[in-house]
Parts: sequence; C-alpha cells; structure tokens
Amino acid sequence: MIVLLFAFIAGLLTILAPCTLPVVPLVLGSSVGASRRRIPGLFLGFGATFIAVTVIFASTLAAAGLTTDRLRLGAAILLGVVGLTLAWRPLERWVERRLSPVQALASSRLSARTIGGEGLGSGMIVGAAIGLVWAPCVGPIMAAVIAAATATGPSLHAVAIAVAYVAGALVPLIAIARWGRRLTERVDRRATDRLRRAFGVAMVMVSVVMLTGLDVPLQSRLTAGFPGLSTTLFALEQNPAVQEDLTVLRPSAATGTDTVPLVNLGSAPELAGISDWINSDPLTIAGLRGKVVLVHFWTFGCINCINVQPYVKTWFDRYADQGFVVVGVHTPELSFEREIGNVRDAVAKADVRFPVAFDPSYATWNAYRNSYWPAFYFVDKTGQIRHVHYGEGDYDGSESVIRELLAEPPPA
Repeated sequence: MIVLLFAFIAGLLTILAPCTLPVVPLVLGSSVGASRRRIPGLFLGFGATFIAVTVIFASTLAAAGLTTDRLRLGAAILLGVVGLTLAWRPLERWVERRLSPVQALASSRLSARTIGGEGLGSGMIVGAAIGLVWAPCVGPIMAAVIAAATATGPSLHAVAIAVAYVAGALVPLIAIARWGRRLTERVDRRATDRLRRAFGVAMVMVSVVMLTGLDVPLQSRLTAGFPGLSTTLFALEQNPAVQEDLTVLRPSAATGTDTVPLVNLGSAPELAGISDWINSDPLTIAGLRGKVVLVHFWTFGCINCINVQPYVKTWFDRYADQGFVVVGVHTPELSFEREIGNVRDAVAKADVRFPVAFDPSYATWNAYRNSYWPAFYFVDKTGQIRHVHYGEGDYDGSESVIRELLAEPPPA
C-alpha cells in the first residue's frame, strides 16, 4: 500500500516535471470543444496505452526485438494532423469528406470534426497517441517497474503500481481538459474558433519538436533552469519505504549494497550481453584492471540521466589521463531506446565521448543487480566495487571517490 500511495503521488506530481510540458497543449487541443463522451475516451486511451506498452507487453516487445519508436513517430504525426485540422478549417472539411466512407462503417465517426469534438472511440485514438508521447516521462518508481517488466515479464504488482501511477497523472490532466472544454463553453463562437486555432497550432508545434528530436534537449534545458524541482520529485520517489517495497518486483535485486564511500562491496561483475559498443572497441572489467572504472547505467530518454550527464562527461574529461574510465552501460528503459541507431544519434547529439556499451537484453543490468537509472558503480584498480550511488545529486562526493580511488596504489 505504501508503494501504491507513493506511485499515485508521483504520478500526480509528474505534471510539474519539464518532460510533461509537451503533453499540456496536446490535452488542451484535444479537449477544446469536446463532448462529455470524448474526454473519458481520451484518458482511457492514454492510460491503457501507457500501461500496455511500458508494463504488460514490455517483455514481449523486448523478446521480439520490437520497439515503439515508429509508433511514437506515428503518434507525433497523428497529433500534428489533429492540430492542423483544428488550426485550419478547410483541411478539417477536406479530411471529413475523405473519411465519409469510413463514417458509415465506424460506430464512432473518425472524422476531423469527431477528433476535435464528438466520439468516445476517436478520443481513445488520440489519447493513445498522447500516452505514447508521455511514456518517457517517468521517475524512479515507474523506472523500476518498467525494468522489472522488461526483464522478467509483467506481474500483478507491476500492473497495480502502473495503474496507481497513471491514476495520479490523470488527475491534473483531466482538470486541464475540463478547463479547456469549459473555456470554450463560456465564450462565443468566434472566440471558440480562435481558441481552436491557437491550440491546434500548439499541437502542431509539439509534433514538429518531437519529429525533429528537439524534445529531449529542450527538457534538459528546462530542468537545468529548475534544478531543485527535479531533485525534489526524485527524492520523493526514493523514499526508503518505497524502495524496500519495490524489491518485490525483482527478488534478486541487491538489498545489501551500501553507498558508504570506499568500502569493499565485492568484485565488479563482468560486462555481459553487450551487443554494440559506441566510442570504443569492446571492453572488459578484467581488461581494465589497474584503472579506476565508473560503470554508469543510463538511458538517453531518462530525464534524470540527462541531468547527471554533464557531470559524468566532466569527470571523464578531467581524469581520463590519470587512469579513469567511464563505461556508460545503456540499458533501455523504453522500447524506442532499444534501437541502436537511436542510441548512436543520442550519443552524438549529447557529445558523449566516453565508451558506451549497449545492453538491450539487461544482461549487465542483471549481473550488477541494478534497479535504477541512473546508477553509478565505482570500481577500483583491483576490480572491486568500492562505492555505489543512485540517481542525481552528491556530485562532489562522487568526484571525491574518483580522486581517492585514483590515489590508491596499483594492484600487485
């Protein structure tokens, strides 16, 4: 019950995260002038799609080597088209005419006017697209759920936590949708048309930002402008009682790993199941003996990983010539992060120069019994893990660990 409560609260507060910002104009645009039937469909499609893709079918998609990258691309295109029909009435009428044969067969009219106005079914379609857009915007609780679902399949615990998370996220989104609908009810027809066009333009802009890949860097800049907010949201989900309850998702997860600096936490597991390397030839922990190694678990769509990346790059640049190596283990959280091409593009755009190991099967993730993005395992010159840190923060402490390990004598 504790983790379900915190999952609900985490979902509720997701509206404050920068990664949620693109969803707001999508919800507003989809609800302006909408009927009472359509708004429930909007959020039913939203929640069902998110839970299905991230939890219920996560392991099936992973086993089949499938990703939602193209689905997400299609969702962005669909939402852009919806925005265009709202912004430009001639296009709405043209689409409506072209879809007139479908109207005779469909129980809910799949027309431009229906997308912007009536229909439970069309609301579910647009809601599903918004759910795919929103999927990467998750914190540590859902990250642990997604990781467990991908690695071992869905469970009742995982589904229950995901439902609680989505329920919390829907509270502010439903309030936004209701506000948009009521706003149009209180103004005259001319003002309503102007609002439709404005929200339509906003939806098109969000679609363009997603299709051009600008959404992640924009979110990173927003987060940098409000660093305390992201840290606060992360700390809420890192509540010790919550993290203890989450171990039920992965019974093999490490529970005795401490984060006290420079204690011996055992030998670092070997890098396993790495299908591709970026910025480096294949590396092994054994081959790096004599160097200080940071095994850094991350994924390019994780906002917390984006926040810590400047520090990791600085450490790599500052200490590489002293025998310090960063191995960025990219273990995908969401299915579109399983495309090695997407990972290569993200690495290039972020100017990541340290070695990146692609771990699509979670082999290295499981070898380290890891449960978090981002996670840091500091390995000394003899191959022993000496310090562990999860999430954002304590950058000075982590850099002190690097310096202390570099100062230790080499192995005999």
